Amino acid sequence: LVATVASTPADVLKTRLMSQDASAPQYRGMADCLAQTVRSDGIGALYRGFLPTWLRLGPWQTVFWVSYEQLRAAAGMHSF
Repeated sequence: LVATVASTPADVLKTRLMSQDASAPQYRGMADCLAQTVRSDGIGALYRGFLPTWLRLGPWQTVFWVSYEQLRAAAGMHSF
C-alpha cells in the first residue's frame, strides 16, 4: 500500500510527459506537469490508476513476504 501511494503520482506524471506530442509539448518538465495537473484536474488526478496498481502489487507483496519469512524459518534464521 505504501509503495503504491508513493509511486502512483510519479507514474501519472511520467505517463503524461511521455504521451505528449513531441512536436508541440504541453509540459516543460516534471514540475510543470505536476503544477498543470493539480491546477486543472485537482490533487486526485495524481492517483488515477491507484486501484489497478495496488491490486497488482498487493498480492505480490503478500506472497513475497510470507514466502520470505517461511524460507528464513526453514533455514533456522530468526524473524524480524
